[in-house]
Amino acid sequence: MSLNFHPDSGSSLWIQNLIHGLSGLTIRAKHPVYCNSSPFQKIEVFDTYSFGLILCLGGSIVMTEHDSDTYHEMIVHPPMLMHTSPQKICIIGGGDGGCLREVLKHDTVKSVVIVDIDKMVKETVERYFPLQAEGFKDNRTNFIYDDGYHYLKTCEEKFDIIIVDSYDPAGPVQSLESHDFHRVVSMCLSPNGIAVFQTDSPITRGNFLTNTFQSVTPFFEEKRAYICSMRSFPEGICSFLACGAKSDLENFDQKRYETIAEQCTYYNSDIHTGAFLLPQYVKLLLR
Repeated sequence: MSLNFHPDSGSSLWIQNLIHGLSGLTIRAKHPVYCNSSPFQKIEVFDTYSFGLILCLGGSIVMTEHDSDTYHEMIVHPPMLMHTSPQKICIIGGGDGGCLREVLKHDTVKSVVIVDIDKMVKETVERYFPLQAEGFKDNRTNFIYDDGYHYLKTCEEKFDIIIVDSYDPAGPVQSLESHDFHRVVSMCLSPNGIAVFQTDSPITRGNFLTNTFQSVTPFFEEKRAYICSMRSFPEGICSFLACGAKSDLENFDQKRYETIAEQCTYYNSDIHTGAFLLPQYVKLLLR
């Protein structure tokens, strides 16, 4: 993805989030709020009319005030509720705090490790998205600044859930798409552990979902892809891949769902079921 900025004759700023320069999403911004560069990527915050504040990393929109709940709820709650009792969680990426916020809604959670290479992302979120950053203060949270692949490769802990909230091939940690990374993830899971990978849009990056599915297959017996609709994605749809070595990915803990239901704005038990009912073109990507 790439961002382009176009002022119109009325002095409005239009942000174009483009896919391969051919199609995408256009958002009208009120004004830029923040712009800086870390050692890894450009970091920008804009105030917009329809999405509130938006966070852009390396030329891609990664979070908005008004619809990022959808993404974070869908990458977190399906695997969390597939597991019988998720206690130790690892989030690879996730410096925006959104996944952490959703994970901490589950009362089974005893510890969360967040691994993000870019300290300035966390600092930016703490300044401009304080609600997203609340989980950083939780005493169950341990924030580690490192390459996710390197951290897991040297980690001796086992996790019940590993959430890989990083996918941008042009981003600062391209190793998170490698075959060996998927092997390392599988080695860091507890016996009934579940990993979930964000696999982008099946419309414009269907090959990414296919490649990820094929790459994880030697390491995970169980795999289930699922999707959600999301307005701030240029294609309107995002996909995920849940994986487990011995886990029952058909499981859904209704009682635990009821403890988080009122805290969710998008996710519910019907959405959970429907997310796994894939369009035919997505099923074909998984053959």
